[in-house]
Amino acid sequence: MIEIRPVNWTNIETHYEWNNDPELNFFDSDFPHSKESFDSFSRRLKEMSSEDNRSIIIMEIFHTGDDKLIGIVDIHQIDPINKRCDIECTIAERKYRDQGYGTMAFREAVRYCIEDLGMNKVMSSAFDFNDKWIRILTNLGFEQEGRLRQHAIKDDRYSDKLVFGLLKSEYKQSQKFQEAV
Repeated sequence: MIEIRPVNWTNIETHYEWNNDPELNFFDSDFPHSKESFDSFSRRLKEMSSEDNRSIIIMEIFHTGDDKLIGIVDIHQIDPINKRCDIECTIAERKYRDQGYGTMAFREAVRYCIEDLGMNKVMSSAFDFNDKWIRILTNLGFEQEGRLRQHAIKDDRYSDKLVFGLLKSEYKQSQKFQEAV
């Protein structure tokens, strides 16, 4: 099982390592990997998660069996007017991948966005080659809403980025979310 908690600054070195992991960057970022200094990363993370910035919430994913920090949830582009947001979710610790923890964490993040933040729409995206994340999104009832063609260069070729969305009404009707409650 997993638990999602607010970001804890005592874990910043772990987040820094993940930020500079080329494999994680490949799946998560539109930009080529480049090593960022600890000071720059620390400043950027503090700015993003400051109380003044209400458009981003960063949370940590913990494995409850051993209380190990295993990943991160990034809720961003929070729009309180139109009641929508984007979620990115990463299981960064390799030992914990491919065990369903990413799905659990993402499901909990969606629940948080809709039930606690009052969002009407939750969105996420995936590069066209990221079959695992696309499968997670579609299995949870997300609909593909768009395709950003030739959006980023990955492995020396252009890759499309797919945009997915889930409405509050779909969330409430979904057995996949009701089973998790």
